[in-house]
Amino acid sequence: FPERYPAHPPAAYSEFDKHFQPDNYGEEATDNARVWKVYRTRVTDLDNDLIEGWKDTLNFLLVFAGLFSAVATAFIIQYSQRLQPDYSEITAKAILAVLSKLDSTYTPPSSLTITSLTPTEPSLRSRWINGVWFLSLSLALVISLLSILVKQWLVEYVAKLRAPVEHARRWAWRHYVYRTGLDKWGVGPIISGLTVLLHAALFLFLVGLLGFLSELDAGIFWMIFSVTAIAAAFYGAATLLPLWFADCPSTTPLLANLWS
Repeated sequence: FPERYPAHPPAAYSEFDKHFQPDNYGEEATDNARVWKVYRTRVTDLDNDLIEGWKDTLNFLLVFAGLFSAVATAFIIQYSQRLQPDYSEITAKAILAVLSKLDSTYTPPSSLTITSLTPTEPSLRSRWINGVWFLSLSLALVISLLSILVKQWLVEYVAKLRAPVEHARRWAWRHYVYRTGLDKWGVGPIISGLTVLLHAALFLFLVGLLGFLSELDAGIFWMIFSVTAIAAAFYGAATLLPLWFADCPSTTPLLANLWS
């Protein structure tokens, strides 16, 4: 078959033709035709941008979840003690009860009874503060686990596309199957969902922190409450404003999932 552009010397070819040699007549759909090579180059660039963006998001989630877990654990270690009986108080009351039995002249306080030696149930406030903090910590740990798992999916995806292949057409088919699989199985929404979960864990921790501070100092409570309220309002505005204003540049993972 004659060349596709027999009238033009190679120097007159465009940069595209220099990079991708034209096919001969009748060979435009063969296994190693130019169309498959062009396809591989173009989709590889798009895939690299997409995969790198996802990996950056997952790396951020891993780092932030690790730091957040350390902070939440420090608070939980101290405050979770309120869920346990105060054995020192029980011991002191038991000693007073024994002394009252040994010394008939000793009159124990009226509040000291046999029932007072029974461990008291933790207060409702202590239970719900510990509950939201343990929940936020659990979410952070689950996010770390799932982020590592999704990163392994992306590494496996890249490895499959870099594996040796018989010809360019076969690679195009392989890319179509695996790239469609990423969309079919919702890898993008899963990554966005992990970000939403991390946001939820952070706000849960702040809610528990407000409950904790309300017991300690009213001034500090209202200061942290103001900061939390402003952050929540800003987050809500960033999520809802693009629904009414198309030119609004703000977005959140929750909004991205709603649009998808």
